[in-house]
Amino acid sequence: MLGRIGRDASSPLAVQIAPDSIRILQLSRRHGRPRVSAWALEPFDRPAPAVGAEQCLAALEAPLRRAVQRCASRQRKVAMALSAGQVMCKRCVLPAGLQDDALERQLLAQAEQLFPVPLDDLALDFQVLGPAATPGELDVLVAACRQSVLDPFEQLCASTGLQVVAMEIDSLALRRLMPAPGGALLALERGSVVLHSWPEAAAPVHRYLLQAPFDPDDRAWSAHLGRVLGGDTQRLYLTGALASGDLAKRLAGELAMPCEPLAPPQGLDLGVDVDEAQVRCMALPYGLALGGLR
Repeated sequence: MLGRIGRDASSPLAVQIAPDSIRILQLSRRHGRPRVSAWALEPFDRPAPAVGAEQCLAALEAPLRRAVQRCASRQRKVAMALSAGQVMCKRCVLPAGLQDDALERQLLAQAEQLFPVPLDDLALDFQVLGPAATPGELDVLVAACRQSVLDPFEQLCASTGLQVVAMEIDSLALRRLMPAPGGALLALERGSVVLHSWPEAAAPVHRYLLQAPFDPDDRAWSAHLGRVLGGDTQRLYLTGALASGDLAKRLAGELAMPCEPLAPPQGLDLGVDVDEAQVRCMALPYGLALGGLR
């Protein structure tokens, strides 16, 4: 969303700026199935909280450049993700049978009522979710964010010779990897713990449970997790650098709910020298790249 991804034979470079690393993945199709054609995971030292935004941006240029060189792809178009908390999402109903340009015109006509922000300051996009409850209508998710949110990502990529062609909501990209409806996804990184969920009648939810160094043995955050999980959540999946089978087993007991690490996507083979933690790191880049394959 927030920018159309091209219909190339291979995906753009899917780039994630995680708390401790830059992760890149590119997919292509082979015999009708996605396969990894390039990838890289480049660690970096996160700037101190007191460092300003411009300095943080400058600090990411070198590791991003190294990651691009390491993945050795000639692709220079990039897909990235914004957290759902940075994007305003509204669901609306539109007539079925309209082409994309007609849908866009109708959405623009409604945008001032949907979003209390001047349209000149917004980047808008939409995704058709499927048939609405009323026959002949479509359920549509409309997303908007301020252009000032997108600008730093575009500047960072431009400084390393890349072009951002798509900005998607992280929760929507991750949803492509969920094995079945009714599940929630816990992304466990060294600097954050984020819960992704997809309520049936609402926009995707991105909820920070922790924005600090993560200690798996600290039970306070897992107790908070138990309080915020929706009653319709049937299963919890774990992903990210700190996800593990042992932690999933512990959470299953504490939450009285099935819990397991998110299985690597079918066809995600990064090579013989890659450990499980690196594979688990690639969920969001894989979801982004998958959205770029047509």
